[in-house]
Amino acid sequence: MKSETFITVEQEHTDALGHLNHVQAVKFMETAREDWYQQCGQPVLDPAGFGTIVVNINYNYRGECFLGEALRIITEPVERGRKSFVLRHEIIKPDGAIPIDGLATCLIMDMKARTAIPVPDWIAEHFPD
Repeated sequence: MKSETFITVEQEHTDALGHLNHVQAVKFMETAREDWYQQCGQPVLDPAGFGTIVVNINYNYRGECFLGEALRIITEPVERGRKSFVLRHEIIKPDGAIPIDGLATCLIMDMKARTAIPVPDWIAEHFPD
């Protein structure tokens, strides 16, 4: 399942060079990941005490995003292991260019036991076999 998140670059997202700051780009992709989890059915306040954790990110900065640009962020599942999974992100500009893309490796953690758990069905069902 692919999800789309729409974010407009605001003044607070830019740096001294006048483009989207790399840290803000990471935050944009975090927002997109949270949207993907919700579309998968993750409870916002999970009564079971589980949380999503990022254990590795690898993003490619290939171009710039500027103040006022309406960006579309695609999030899609790529690979699933027993306890971890990988999501791909693409930030797409209004002209269709993809200035930033990359992968985030994630897991689900039992917040009480502080340990990773097997990928739950509500996430696993969205990955290709």
